[in-house]
Amino acid sequence: MEEKAKLIELKLGNNKAFDSLYNSYHKKLFAFTYKFLNNWHDSEDLVQKIFVIIWEKRKQIDPDKSFNNYLFTIARNEIYDLLKKRAITGYYEDYINNIVAQNDGEIEKKKLIEIMYALIDKIPERRRQIFLLNRDNGLTYKQIGQRLGISENTVDTQIRNVLNYLRKELPNYLKILILLIISHFS
Repeated sequence: MEEKAKLIELKLGNNKAFDSLYNSYHKKLFAFTYKFLNNWHDSEDLVQKIFVIIWEKRKQIDPDKSFNNYLFTIARNEIYDLLKKRAITGYYEDYINNIVAQNDGEIEKKKLIEIMYALIDKIPERRRQIFLLNRDNGLTYKQIGQRLGISENTVDTQIRNVLNYLRKELPNYLKILILLIISHFS
């Protein structure tokens, strides 16, 4: 059966004519889509979609015009639409992932700060005061010493004690933080 006769039969809903056209064009259409998509599954899916479109629009096919041109015009348009969707989707996925990454970083940072202050709350009052004057208020050891009437050496010793305490205790709390972060993603 020549192509024009197949197209006439296809317009009438003949499945055999459709199957024959499918078999005639599948490999060629697959190669065409693969050249642009470079993915076997995507190409095969698109070829199937194109033939579904052919079946749905079979009554509009003009048997006197080139079916090859008609088929590949549909293919070109479908490839263009798919690539455009991918580009838009990729852009928004990147944008959303960036926001999530920033927020996850903020969540981790907030949790870490909460842990640090929970640990700092456990140290003796005077030591905590010295440490916070340095870290939160940005005062130098000399300024703290003058404000509290103690030597710079005492300020240095107290801050070292706090830092040693935090180095010792923080790993235990970081395990908790890691578990919290993991549970956030579960």
